[in-house]
Amino acid sequence: MIPLVSSLCYGPLGMCQLPRTWWKVSLNASGRLADDYPEATGGLDSMVLDRLGLDKARALSHIHEHRLDYLTFEAWVIEQVGAPAADLRDEWNGFIADRVHKQEKIDDIYGTLDFSRDAGITSAVILNQLEDWHFWYERDLTGNELDSWRGRVVPLVSTLDYGPLGVCQLPRTWHKVLLEAAGLLHADYPGLGGGLDKRVVVDVLGLDRDEVNDHLNAARPSYMRFETWVRERIGHRDVSGAIVEWNEFVRTREHGSAEKRADIHNNLERPDDGSLPTSATVLNQIEDWHFAHGALQSVS
Repeated sequence: MIPLVSSLCYGPLGMCQLPRTWWKVSLNASGRLADDYPEATGGLDSMVLDRLGLDKARALSHIHEHRLDYLTFEAWVIEQVGAPAADLRDEWNGFIADRVHKQEKIDDIYGTLDFSRDAGITSAVILNQLEDWHFWYERDLTGNELDSWRGRVVPLVSTLDYGPLGVCQLPRTWHKVLLEAAGLLHADYPGLGGGLDKRVVVDVLGLDRDEVNDHLNAARPSYMRFETWVRERIGHRDVSGAIVEWNEFVRTREHGSAEKRADIHNNLERPDDGSLPTSATVLNQIEDWHFAHGALQSVS
């Protein structure tokens, strides 16, 4: 399976990449990680563990041995090295967000994605995500890797993730609708729902919800083909300001509703004792990873 938890994702500790490293190792421990994806590279995986002061071999061995869910893994990290200082966390996350690939790596990914040399995309975050989504679309979605997961696939493309258009949530909406169209989406998740899915499509991009949903279900496009279609529908309208406002909203919104927090904590099988942040992004991601971890254990 292609590991779709991106480098942008973070949990309560606030360290980008750490959830991706945990998920890759978890997939590998269950024999599900795609063969050409190492469980922990000498790059970002090693770097995030090193920044935290963790021994890489020990961390990987612990995940393999205990098959931890994400919150349990973070608790273990705190037991070993404590919580990261705010300045260390912020410096690291800034590095992740601003990282640019070397030309050799850019050429390699451009070849995979069939991009022209003048595509102008150098962001490591965007290119890595596009490559993951490409392989997921070509292998997992259209192959037989997910047959045993029918009706249980948790959408792991995050609300934080974005493509070249720079719109948070849009890739997640694409991901969910394609899973639903293939009969793979977890029963607790809508395809193009009435919340963030509808808001990004209608309020931010000014598109017709039904037209977008119908197109995704009929054409089942790759992510780049979907973005191209979206750009054509936007036309000459300037939506740049709406995108900036939207992304800031997505990244900073909180679940203020006690009912919503209680529902998530109930799914996580833990009391709402104030130990988890109120960030909607973090809580939603933790819930996704909890369900995905449970599904992984059930099919392993």
